[in-house]
Amino acid sequence: MTTINGKKRFSIGLMGLMMLIAAPALASDAYGNPFEDSGFVNQDWQVVCDNTLTCRAAGYADENAYEMPASILITANPKQQVKTAEIQLPPEVSSADEYDVELWLNDKFFGQLTAGPQGTYELNEKQALSLFKRAQQNTKIEIAVVSDIGSDRWQISDKGMASVLLKLDEVQGKVGTPLALVSEKVSINNPNRQTPKSLKSKPIIKRGYAYSDKLNKKLDAKTSAYFQTNMDNWVKSSINRDDVSECDALSGDNSWYDDTDSRKWTFQPINQRYTLAEHLCWRGAYNTGSGYWVIDNKQPSQPTLITTTGSGYTDGEILAAHKGRGLGDCWGIERWQWNGENFVRSYKATRGLCRSFSGGAWELPTYVSEVVEPK
Repeated sequence: MTTINGKKRFSIGLMGLMMLIAAPALASDAYGNPFEDSGFVNQDWQVVCDNTLTCRAAGYADENAYEMPASILITANPKQQVKTAEIQLPPEVSSADEYDVELWLNDKFFGQLTAGPQGTYELNEKQALSLFKRAQQNTKIEIAVVSDIGSDRWQISDKGMASVLLKLDEVQGKVGTPLALVSEKVSINNPNRQTPKSLKSKPIIKRGYAYSDKLNKKLDAKTSAYFQTNMDNWVKSSINRDDVSECDALSGDNSWYDDTDSRKWTFQPINQRYTLAEHLCWRGAYNTGSGYWVIDNKQPSQPTLITTTGSGYTDGEILAAHKGRGLGDCWGIERWQWNGENFVRSYKATRGLCRSFSGGAWELPTYVSEVVEPK
């Protein structure tokens, strides 16, 4: 047992600290990996971290408050203290200049918010630190929108906030340090204290030459017919047998894809040597996914699979974008950039939990890179 700030507390390890702060929620409601898909999610909060160790935590209104959507975004950089946060409200509120927007915590006024970029509102340092200080308590978080004719209040849930912010601290090595959002500062020699991790560099991708869409390049009829005749067999005899198993429309035994268009390949020249082959792979209630293979025109019988979730190709980039549900209030996005020989992942992100924001509340990447022009 140790004494901190005059109070006796048990000394526990990092896992114990996490269990102490949010044991009930972690056991029943938390799921996910901060570096994958929707990240680490606990009830109405999530944290998503990218490959540079930059993390973004987002909290939302209760799922049942779909007519009053509100969200907060906390962006944390490695080895830096977080001193601000952003608020997202519905577009009709965010685009109006005549409103005053206020922060209220547990029915106490904490000042007006500052208008930020793209219709958001920003908490200043004092407001943000006041919120973080209350993360481990039952905290009523309200955003009041005040006009000449009255006011309305949007509420952001605190359910899951403590464990999500602690997970963020853990990922960045801030637990027990002055940089932590929620864990208490402890002495340097205390075993509960982590060592803050450094920012990692973005991978550099050199953009390879690809025909511009404006050129409207097409394969010649003979080559196109040759590829159309043989592509199924080339893919099915590929060294990577998963090519077919991940693409339902190529399996040959699914009546859902018996129409002619579902069985047809399309071909787009990438440049003089390489061609991009596309084929529908699957259909869902409100999404479709296409497979994309790179063909080396000199060795066309060995196509290379890039993805079976693609949505489109333009100017040397493949995009995959899919709704989380029919309302379109949450999305997953992934991009692959042509580097001259193949397509490599350049970006992957989620647009947050499905909480009634058209297009999603925030862009929360799990993978980022820097695409540069060749010298």
